[in-house]
Amino acid sequence: MKLRISSLVLVALCLPCIALADVKPAGLFCDHMVIQRDTQAPVWGTADAGEQVTVTGSWGQSAETTADEAGKWRVKIKTPAAGGPHTITLKGKDTVEVKDVMSGDVWLCSGQSNMAWSVAKSTNPKEDIANAKYPQIRSFMVPRNAASERAEDCAGEWKVCSPQTVKTFSAAAYFTGRELHKNLKVPIGLLTSCWGGTKIEAWTPAAERADVASTKTVVLAAEEKGAKKKKGKKKGKVKPGTNKLYNGMIHPLRTFPVKGAIWYQGESNAKDMASSVRYREQLPSMILSWRKAWGQDFPFYTVQLPNWRSPQTTPVELDSTWAMIRESFVHAANNTPDVFTCTTIDIGEEKNIHPKNKQDVGRRMASTILNKTYGKGTPTTPFMKSFKVEGGKVVVTFDYTGSGLMAKGGKLKTFAIAGADQKFVAADAEIVNRDGADCVVVSAAEVKEPVAARYAWAGNPAECNLYSKEMFPASPFRTDDWKPPVSEPSPKKKSRKKKK
Repeated sequence: MKLRISSLVLVALCLPCIALADVKPAGLFCDHMVIQRDTQAPVWGTADAGEQVTVTGSWGQSAETTADEAGKWRVKIKTPAAGGPHTITLKGKDTVEVKDVMSGDVWLCSGQSNMAWSVAKSTNPKEDIANAKYPQIRSFMVPRNAASERAEDCAGEWKVCSPQTVKTFSAAAYFTGRELHKNLKVPIGLLTSCWGGTKIEAWTPAAERADVASTKTVVLAAEEKGAKKKKGKKKGKVKPGTNKLYNGMIHPLRTFPVKGAIWYQGESNAKDMASSVRYREQLPSMILSWRKAWGQDFPFYTVQLPNWRSPQTTPVELDSTWAMIRESFVHAANNTPDVFTCTTIDIGEEKNIHPKNKQDVGRRMASTILNKTYGKGTPTTPFMKSFKVEGGKVVVTFDYTGSGLMAKGGKLKTFAIAGADQKFVAADAEIVNRDGADCVVVSAAEVKEPVAARYAWAGNPAECNLYSKEMFPASPFRTDDWKPPVSEPSPKKKSRKKKK
């Protein structure tokens, strides 16, 4: 009898836990969040199966739904113009309030270590940290999660920008967001999802990668296998394999409305020429896959890789993997709608793959965003537009925003020219105004019949000095499409023991 009573008591105590599940929003919806302004924004979470859930914004909009059999629910709610603070109230069997909500522009900031690089590690950070009193700038750092299956949620918190919190913000994201906030006078949300040392393959759904249908499937399998081995050998040193970061760190964010995305990655894909060449296909496929997941064709911005390693000593570096990755960013901008890039070819460091000057990265990126997304007419990177050969010279025209081109510090440098033999020599270059627009005329006495010209084609073209008069460095370029020396890493042969 005592046993029966005890059992009934135990069941009675457990029943409330089983029957009542608090209505709960997804991890992104927490105090101090920034929600994308002027849109129909999905809000989602969990509750009891069949529970009625009502979501109400203090600005006067609401929506209701019923949790499905798995306890999941989702609604869309019209968000207000820029401003706040607001409160989002979720009501089911209980009530949850998300407080201090700002309505503004949310930017998804992703990539590898240079995106993860913190404000505290940037150039002379003390002044920037002390002056970081921008309560309308908020940052959400997505925790690292290399997931084999697609995650539906992520933990984290929105941090209000202050001298106490900004130290751990992504420097590239913060300095971009700071400039946007100053110019637009609207709240800015920095939704940061990054992991150092990772390849673009890890951030792309496997089924949507540009090279999946090719023989590169062997490479994908090798990457997965390598990641598992490293996980077993060195704790905390895992290099996520194909699509695992998309699963764990991008998929949970899908449909959370954003104004656009900023991408700072490419170093890990520049390890060999074959990978660098493939990047041209992989970058657009990743961009399109993200847009598909969001159901939103948001603008996508990339940071070109900076100068790194020993300064250039030859007219061109034909085997420069970094030059090829930079060209991939330009190629994506020229061939994929609403994709843009900016150049950092002059603010890298010879001996540091993590250049500390993220302030200029942010200023240039923000200026490009203000121009392309907000129509502010601010300066952007000069890019090669077209070229033609005229009387032994190559004439290059440019697309750029600004009042003209200039040579910083004297004569133009790091230009090269080649004939049909594809042998480049150092070239003379001068800025000439034709029909009201500046162009660059490239020539060399030893090349009588030029076919192609290149500029700053090296890992570290330290002397490159073509700028707009607004001091934006011109993007490295080549007028040719000659194939680089590509060699796939050869597989190790298994040793065979001789039979005795």
